[in-house]
Amino acid sequence: MCVTTRMKATLSLAPEIAARLLEGARRRGPDAQISLDEVAEAIGALAVSMPEIEAVFDTLEAAGHRVEAERKNPPEALAQVLATVRSFSAISGRRPTLPEIAEHSGLSVGEVRFALMYARVLVR
Repeated sequence: MCVTTRMKATLSLAPEIAARLLEGARRRGPDAQISLDEVAEAIGALAVSMPEIEAVFDTLEAAGHRVEAERKNPPEALAQVLATVRSFSAISGRRPTLPEIAEHSGLSVGEVRFALMYARVLVR
């Protein structure tokens, strides 16, 4: 009985998760893609089932937003990040934040994080 109650409570989270993701996508523009990393962040540690995740994807796609895995080309992304940091710093006189790097490079925040992790591994 307790499991059923918990499952019913969880089912109501799929529309809420999708709404949060759609709000973020709306701020980025009508053609904004939603990454799998963004979906994972929105779900977080919530106990959701595969049908609930599929419901989130269906809602996002019905609203016209594709859900895609972020590209993982570390050398290319790192080159973009470094070029962005250099130009941003030259213009502003300060180091950019992670969201600023993403905004000015055309990469997602997840891609910027991945490129920076790649750089840390290279330096070891």
